[in-house]
Formats: sequence, structure tokens, C-alpha cells
Amino acid sequence: VSKHAMELALDKARKTGCGIVVVRNSCHYGIAGYYSRMAVKERMLGISMTNTEALVVPTFGRHAMLGTNPIAVSMSAEPHPFHLDIATSVVAAGKMEVYNKLGKQTPEGWFVNAQGCSDTNPADFIAIRKNKTDGGLLPLGGFGELFSGHKGYGLSLVVELMTGILAGGYSSPDVRKVPNVEKCCHMFMALDYGMFGDKETI
Repeated sequence: VSKHAMELALDKARKTGCGIVVVRNSCHYGIAGYYSRMAVKERMLGISMTNTEALVVPTFGRHAMLGTNPIAVSMSAEPHPFHLDIATSVVAAGKMEVYNKLGKQTPEGWFVNAQGCSDTNPADFIAIRKNKTDGGLLPLGGFGELFSGHKGYGLSLVVELMTGILAGGYSSPDVRKVPNVEKCCHMFMALDYGMFGDKETI
């Protein structure tokens, strides 16, 4: 579905200069950058984003409200294309699973426990995710305002607006509310930057 949606966005961009497609009630779509990079092959700018299950706590909060909500942006350039693919949380949930399997403590500032205090035991996060209890990952920037965690939380909310809200689907608190039932929403955008001038000089 996601590949088809990006192809549809690219087709719209070929005709009108810009194509935006949203998807609702979907599943984990894999690597966000896979779809944005599809635009590079067409010498366009590509953007891809998705909401995810609520795993990220608000700044100064302890109840997860938004997902890790990744954003990917790609554009052709020389000698290498520009490519950004990031989560809007300090760390992706998958990395927590890796640390847990390795039996390693996480760095300070990746997540908070049910009391809203910093925690470094990845098993605690795994339990939070499984049992849907308080606690969760921190937004990009980290704990509180000192390192601008509120900015990461704002970026995550932007992804929520562009995916779940625009698609008329589910927002992060309702994604994977039932185990193994995703209900994610995605947004794909293709922009033919040639409409702003010569592609060779842009």
C-alpha cells in the first residue's frame, strides 16, 4: 500500500508539480526513507512520514501520547542525494529491544518510568510497551526544556497532524491499542522542484 501511495504521489507531481497522498488503517510500513528515496529516482523531492503506537511522553509528562513518528526527506543532489530519516523521539523503540536482548543498560535520558523519572533498564521500557502502563520514550531533545524536548514533541505532533488527522484515521493513542492490530496512518509527498526553476541550477 505504501509503495503504491508514493507512486501515486509521484504521478500527481509529474502532472501538477506536487502530489500528496495519505493512507489510513495501515500497518508498520518499514523504513520511512524507502519511500522518500523513490522520489530521488524521479529527480523530485520526497517526503514520507507515519504515526505509530503511542510510546513517547510529553515534555514533563509520564503518559505516552504520541508515537516515535518518523520523518524522511530525500532530494537528488551532487555528489550524493540528500537523505534524512529520523524518529521524532530520542531513540527508536527497536533500539530499546536491542539493548534489552544484549542485557545492556541504556544511556541516561532515553526514557522515563511510570513515575516520570529517568530510567536506564530497557526491560522496564519493554514492560511499559507491553502492558500499556505509564512511562515511555522521550521526545527528540530529551528530558524537559534544557535540551529542547518540547521541540521534538512538537515535531511528533506535526507528523500526527499530517498522517492520522489528515487521513481521517487513528491517532497514536489508538494505534496498536489491540495487540498486533496496527491502524497506522502515513503521508507521502512528491514535489517536482523544477517548477521553481531549472533543476540543474537549483
